[in-house]
Amino acid sequence: MRPSWDGIRRSFIAQRERVSDALSDALATTSLGSGTRENDVNGRIQTNLDGDVGESERRDGSGTSRTRQFLRRIARRDGGNGTSTKVSEGFRARYESESETESAGTSAAERSVLATCARAELTNVGSGRVFVAMRVIGERGVARGRRVRTSCRGKTKTPVWNATRDLRCDASDRDALCVDVYLGQSVKGIEKASLIARGQISMAFAFANEGREVPVPLHTKLERAGAVGTVWIRVTRTGALQGSRKRIFFVRHGESKWNEAQRDINFASMMKFDHPLTLVGVQQSQALGERAAIACSHGRAGILVNANVSSMSPPTLSPPSSPPPSSPFRSTSPVKEHQYSAQGAELCASYEECLTCYVSPLTRTVQTSCLLLQSHPNTFIGKMRQVCLQSLREIKGVGGLDTVGIEQGDAILERARKKLAELVNDGGHSASRLSSGIAFDSNDAVGQWWTSETDSDNSQDVDERMFDFLEAIRFDEDEAVIVVGHSLFLQQLISRIVPTGDVDESLNTGSVAANLLDGFSDPFAPKDPFEAFATNSNSGDIPFVPAQAPPVVATIEPSRRRMKIFERLMSEKLCNAGCVALDVNFDDSGRATLEDAQLIFGSKFV
Repeated sequence: MRPSWDGIRRSFIAQRERVSDALSDALATTSLGSGTRENDVNGRIQTNLDGDVGESERRDGSGTSRTRQFLRRIARRDGGNGTSTKVSEGFRARYESESETESAGTSAAERSVLATCARAELTNVGSGRVFVAMRVIGERGVARGRRVRTSCRGKTKTPVWNATRDLRCDASDRDALCVDVYLGQSVKGIEKASLIARGQISMAFAFANEGREVPVPLHTKLERAGAVGTVWIRVTRTGALQGSRKRIFFVRHGESKWNEAQRDINFASMMKFDHPLTLVGVQQSQALGERAAIACSHGRAGILVNANVSSMSPPTLSPPSSPPPSSPFRSTSPVKEHQYSAQGAELCASYEECLTCYVSPLTRTVQTSCLLLQSHPNTFIGKMRQVCLQSLREIKGVGGLDTVGIEQGDAILERARKKLAELVNDGGHSASRLSSGIAFDSNDAVGQWWTSETDSDNSQDVDERMFDFLEAIRFDEDEAVIVVGHSLFLQQLISRIVPTGDVDESLNTGSVAANLLDGFSDPFAPKDPFEAFATNSNSGDIPFVPAQAPPVVATIEPSRRRMKIFERLMSEKLCNAGCVALDVNFDDSGRATLEDAQLIFGSKFV
């Protein structure tokens, strides 16, 4: 009698569990330094491979929150869409850690270890997708801290992660770091993936090379014969991770060929991959950088009313003088005027200090960031870094071909140059100096970093990408960074980090729909800061696009309106080449909460 499929499946699962248990027992009885047997072994490795256990935090449900109501309304509107702005429990659970083991009388809360999975060279992955899990194993084979994992990388034998994770424990020299490589989808959990290789290094060796990448040989057999690859890990000891505050200058890309095709209902153009910028998008990106430069110069001179400069004079002219007292853009209250001026000057100073620009690897965002950064002071002195993050790419829906990439690695920048040369007829001058003064780093944009044309991003995929992005921002050395990304990504990000507490009583608690526009429209501001474009230029550079209105500045949203701007960020799109300053607070466990958001440099919603 032929066995049933269910019987074969149960037999296979049982056999895999026996092999896993045998492997754990063998590792528990193996010396972490030289491979000899330990004299005293009274426990085996804990096999709870999922380090993200623990119930999601239950927030106080008392009272009525307009933000909660708004999130529920968005969820109902999206229906069964996999990329709904509703915050999934899986995303919150990523920050929950299991109970941590104390070692040698030192609490894990007093100090911790950061492990960065940099890259790998693998020989047995084929065309599958792989991810890495790491955990500290004590000298008696007891798992410590929590198990952390990276996101998936596919269709490459040399995947790159550069992902830093907090192991949540104070490791000693007698411990080891166990590194596992799995074949499968990381969003489905380790239990549904296949362990294809395992390696370990002693923490003494890792600490001796602290801050440097060390190779971890990978093996499929306990005898450590026949290495199947290597993973490079970087370990850093740190004190107890305290809460931190980061500022993100989030920029949406300029108008792309897809935006143009959507406006013109040109389905043939919409069906292409990885659309570059249009000429309008190029001009928008340049204009944003120049408006930022004007605002920063005003801030340094002490004549800035606020940071949301909506128009300006051409960059060849000197900065305009302060608006007259009768200007409608000035606050009638000296106190409010001083408050706006201080906020705007502080934002501009923070922007000028940015040394890193994280960018989606798609062509339109790479072009936007290069054009924007041409006016940044750190580009002039050669200190600006442009770092690709595949987690920052646009959210892909069904049929969203504009999110499908074409190039990888350094070829991403070459494609951006090529498409700009095809667009701007200046003999390739603009394309050749597109990234002048900027250190381009393709980072993890290798292999198939995009979602394939036949797939789409579900809520689990988006959760993982948001977690990766926020961890990259959290462990960045600088307090402020520039991020160039996409509209749907921004909406999904805000929905996951927006505070869920009750709204300040000073806000109007009426209908959200009736009050969304309250306090955001300026009757004196130009209807569209990008409505007039220069079409010719006497120089060989890309034509610059100044607004035609006089050099004035417009109001920004005061902090008491921040919940309204949070709601608009989740429901509306930022204009092309628009910028919003996000103040994000990370607590001790790494959970991110949005504290404030302000439109700056002439940006608006569309």
